[in-house]
Amino acid sequence: MKNILLLTDFSENSINAMEYALQLFSNELCEFYVLNVQDSLSYTSDDLIHSKPNESIYDTLIADNKSKLKALVAQLKLHSNERLHNFKSIVDYDVFIDSIKQLINKYQIGFVVMGTNGASNIKESLFGSNALKVLRNIDCNTLVIPDGFKYKKPKKLLLALDTDDYVDHITVREIIELMEKLNASIEIKRFVASEDNVNAKINTDKELLLELINENKFTYDVISDMTLSSILINSTKSKDTDVITLVGQFKGFFERLFGNSDKTQISKNLDCPLMIFHN
Repeated sequence: MKNILLLTDFSENSINAMEYALQLFSNELCEFYVLNVQDSLSYTSDDLIHSKPNESIYDTLIADNKSKLKALVAQLKLHSNERLHNFKSIVDYDVFIDSIKQLINKYQIGFVVMGTNGASNIKESLFGSNALKVLRNIDCNTLVIPDGFKYKKPKKLLLALDTDDYVDHITVREIIELMEKLNASIEIKRFVASEDNVNAKINTDKELLLELINENKFTYDVISDMTLSSILINSTKSKDTDVITLVGQFKGFFERLFGNSDKTQISKNLDCPLMIFHN
């Protein structure tokens, strides 16, 4: 069974991301934990003023969001596989990242799902601020859905590997498992910084891939004149790519991936989901 954490701030893009996840995992036994976090850092004295005498401050702060989340989960159930999907709603009053980390450990979460933020006033950012925090600080497989992207059954996955990415058996098996359940093919692009040890890296990659995947179900290319971050821009990936998968060696992964990229260009061209696997 998969334990999946769905993050929501009740925005359209977060709801869209959750609905995508329900369809992506429609034929799998899943426990969905639907989380709304009211960040404790946003607490103001007005919250205390509006609290009722017989209620704790905590109850007052989360009461409205509890009601909203209950209605949202009822809506999600209408689009889920009632035979395989179960839901647990959680409203927390905590620091956003701390809350997510605690739930990942408590419920052995396998995937965190979130939407990007398409608000025009932060279009210069690659993702909304909360999504940025998750990518930088959460060591868990993550599914990121672009704002407004509607589900279509993926037929081709793209696995993009950076120069120093090490693809181990466990990580590749997770990607292959997804590929096989979707009956999809996979395209592997290995980005290399120089020609040093390229052949050894290619041989290691192919040896592992051929061990786990039928050779007719994947293609493999080496790219030496672009950075991995460029894979998020349309011109560097196949037009029929449905999901981009990345392997994140957690420490410094986000900075290494996006540190030198043109974030404005990426934000305007990101047009399919990102699935980041941590190994």
